[in-house]
Amino acid sequence: MEARDWANFLLELRKNLFKITAIIAVVSFTFFPFSGNLISFVIDETFPYPRVGEEKVKQFADQLREIAEKLESDPSNMTLVYQETKTISRLATSFLGPVVLTPLEAIVLSLKISIAIGIACAIPYILTILAKNLRARGWLRVSVKYYAISALVLFILGCVYGFFIVRLIVRFLHELTLSYGVTPLYSLSEFVTFVLFMILLFGFFFEIPVVMFFLVRNKLVRYETLKYYRRHTYVLFFVLAAIATPTVDVFTQSMLAMPMIILFELSLAFIKFFSSAQS
Repeated sequence: MEARDWANFLLELRKNLFKITAIIAVVSFTFFPFSGNLISFVIDETFPYPRVGEEKVKQFADQLREIAEKLESDPSNMTLVYQETKTISRLATSFLGPVVLTPLEAIVLSLKISIAIGIACAIPYILTILAKNLRARGWLRVSVKYYAISALVLFILGCVYGFFIVRLIVRFLHELTLSYGVTPLYSLSEFVTFVLFMILLFGFFFEIPVVMFFLVRNKLVRYETLKYYRRHTYVLFFVLAAIATPTVDVFTQSMLAMPMIILFELSLAFIKFFSSAQS
């Protein structure tokens, strides 16, 4: 789009600013009472709680008794008191979830999530305005509903896949922290934000086929160009995975990069098949 086209698009957005704001406000206000359910679900499903059984409980009780005996035998040894108190804290923390660091942390997190949901619900309306401008200038050759359905399906698949991968990432980071001999305390806001951000990141990366098909179908990029730069794209995917994931191990990065590579190849095959069918 040229500068004038973007100006027209922004002008159209300005005319519909009240509607966009209304969508965000209504959805945010409606979702706010249910944001706590989402937060509870994220914590219950992704927080690395220990697998507690009878044997684990007995082991925990034995450790507490052993610590108590040490403290009773030498209560004046402040070094021992400090070390054993630290051990108790680490043992107890493994059974607890994220902590709240400020009185308003929980409600502010709920507010942020509600507003984010409201913005997400306003995006389809904004894209509709953009599609209207693109179609008026002949840049959009396919019905928007096909792009929308495909994007929604791939986004959901990406989020589901990301949900299970994030659980592995969080548990790996938690075990790594425990191996350092320190007590992991997670802020409620930071933990939930991190998990939701990573899940959404997987969802957005799964939009690659839709973007590729849009570019080729509307003659913004040639199929041969995408095929020629295939290896460069692979490297780019691994770089993006390294930036997006919080760990430095190849396994975690591959869990994000490999699906992108597979989707890229499937997109190339689909574009080639579709082009052959059209000719």
